Amino acid sequence: MNLKDQIKQRVRLEEVVERYLPLRRQSNSGKTWVGLCPFHADHHPSFYVNTKEQYYKCFACGEGGDLFKFVQEMEGCDFRGALKILAGWYGLSETNDIPIAYQPKKKWHQAAPQAETVISPIHIDYLLRSHRMILDLLEAYIPEEEILRETYKKFEVGIAPVALPVSYADMCDRLIFPIRNEQGELVAFAGRYRGETKDTDIRKYINSPDSIIYHKGKLLYGLYQAQEAIREHGFVYITEGYKDVLAMHAAGFCHTVALCGTTLTEEHAVLLGRHTRHAVVMLDGDAAGRVNGVKSARLLVGKGFHVGQILLEPEQDPDSLLRRMTYENFTGYIKSETRFGRLEAYEKDLLRQIEQLLSDLKIALTITERNDLFARMITLHKRLAKVTQILGHSPVVRNNLIKS
Repeated sequence: MNLKDQIKQRVRLEEVVERYLPLRRQSNSGKTWVGLCPFHADHHPSFYVNTKEQYYKCFACGEGGDLFKFVQEMEGCDFRGALKILAGWYGLSETNDIPIAYQPKKKWHQAAPQAETVISPIHIDYLLRSHRMILDLLEAYIPEEEILRETYKKFEVGIAPVALPVSYADMCDRLIFPIRNEQGELVAFAGRYRGETKDTDIRKYINSPDSIIYHKGKLLYGLYQAQEAIREHGFVYITEGYKDVLAMHAAGFCHTVALCGTTLTEEHAVLLGRHTRHAVVMLDGDAAGRVNGVKSARLLVGKGFHVGQILLEPEQDPDSLLRRMTYENFTGYIKSETRFGRLEAYEKDLLRQIEQLLSDLKIALTITERNDLFARMITLHKRLAKVTQILGHSPVVRNNLIKS
């Protein structure tokens, strides 16, 4: 085993850092320690050490790295010099020229580094590590409704502490929904205010700002957790908010994603198109939700999707429905409305096919071609008549016809 691997196996980052500056535990799990940053004039603790993944990060000046990088920065040496220092502390060696004892330099301040101008994989990694460190600080959140508890835990929902690094200060004491991209990387957070916001200037939700790893218009909440179920069921539910996704997953509809409070974009359609070409749009029942639902459906249809809609009543959304209904009533309602919504999509698709046949009929040159087009049109009309009959009945009769 080479010297680097010996050190990584034997040495803990937090132990090394505490040779230079005091640290205190920040999270209940003990994964995160915090102290004053030695790389700039830090008056409020901004320097965080993740003891699980063994890296450090300052949320004020941006410095970060592993234990070798830390020793290099603190001692002003190269990588080989850091190896010698660490080996000397822990009695490790590959040769006989490594000192047995070494007193670390105490260095509390140095000039802040210049702002990064080039986007690099290292910078992206720092952002991802920063988010993971904040995730470790969240306190457990247990919903009152037992049906939601396992799902909230699976989606890592928690409560932010009252003090966070300055770049995350807006999230303090909010209910936090961690947001992962399609690959499962933690790229952002959404923070929901835990009190009343009516007649105040407090924003109910605060999202992480756009960055090189997060753009709201290019990400769907819950897609990472839902993609397998989407492929299994052959279609996706599209809802409006974070809590709606959690409610649907808790009720067994795990093929559900959310728009994160924005409008559906072409980038969203591309994301969904990797998994399915069938969607059921179910946004909130208020006026804005209905308008946005129609726009979303039109955009998806234009991209070649088969789209159904579930139109909720005003003041309704999947989360509020699940909390108000029994589990059986909620799942029954969603299944019933899904059948209806998908039949509507099928009816529209049949009408488009008939329209295309009529267009083709105008340019048919032979009797054989015309007969073939008529035969296909008769088949489509029979299917359309049955679907129209179902859609024209009351919900109870309609559901019985669907089952038959």
